[in-house]
Amino acid sequence: MINFELYRIFKIVAEEGNLTKASEILHISQPAVTKHIKNLENELNTLLFERSKYGMILNENGKKLYLQIKDSVDILSKAEEIFHTHKSINLGIHVNMPSKIYNPAISKFYELYTDSILNIHQLTAENMFSMLEKQKIDLAFSKKYSEELYNPKEIKFIKIGELHDVFIVNANSQYAHKKISKEDLRNTTIYTLKQFSSAYQNLVKQLEYSENDTINIENVNYTAMLELLKVRDVITVITKEYVEEKLECQELRILDVGFSLPNAEFGVYYHVNNNFKELKDLTEILKKNCKV
Repeated sequence: MINFELYRIFKIVAEEGNLTKASEILHISQPAVTKHIKNLENELNTLLFERSKYGMILNENGKKLYLQIKDSVDILSKAEEIFHTHKSINLGIHVNMPSKIYNPAISKFYELYTDSILNIHQLTAENMFSMLEKQKIDLAFSKKYSEELYNPKEIKFIKIGELHDVFIVNANSQYAHKKISKEDLRNTTIYTLKQFSSAYQNLVKQLEYSENDTINIENVNYTAMLELLKVRDVITVITKEYVEEKLECQELRILDVGFSLPNAEFGVYYHVNNNFKELKDLTEILKKNCKV
């Protein structure tokens, strides 16, 4: 059986003469392009390119094959564009991400793609990256996380905007109307998200812990932090946009510490092998329509 995808990749590499440029056009990794070319050469039992520091140059067999298939690949590619569309997209959204940030983008997508379906999955960071790697979801919308959680060769991040991590206390806290120094903060247990989160990593840097210091930070999930703020007088670091309603009704307060934590990036994660028009369009719509 003829594998059309191998010939499509061969044609693009032949025309570009460069694996990096071909991988950018194909939206797959350079090693994946190399592997596909090797598979085609194995199927045909012949070499098709001369590899050199100047790029990929067609040999005589490659030139003959290119002349034979180039028109057919163009015709089939156009037919595929007409008939092969993705009606369903699996979108993973981090469980803590407020819907008001992404809802305008979702609404805009449905305006443009009335026949498409967005299957939205609320996921923790660990589950989100696991499902992306297994390609059980097509796209993930989330804050940026440490690359310790995923394989950066397979999963890429596109920045859309920034969120703001702040020190939060209960409105009745003893700390609510005080200015707290960095030294005070180091001597107080602070509750924030897990160690792979930007909130935790930025907090450690800003409080200038040395290698020999005991880091006085407790890692809990978002729900647990909200419960702690209800029942105990604690200091937390939370993304401001996650608790804006509680801040507006003065249930919670932003603590005055005399400095700001770095902003936290948010955006979309995607698998390098995912490549279809609606997915690219959804990414662009999220870029233009997310509200912070």
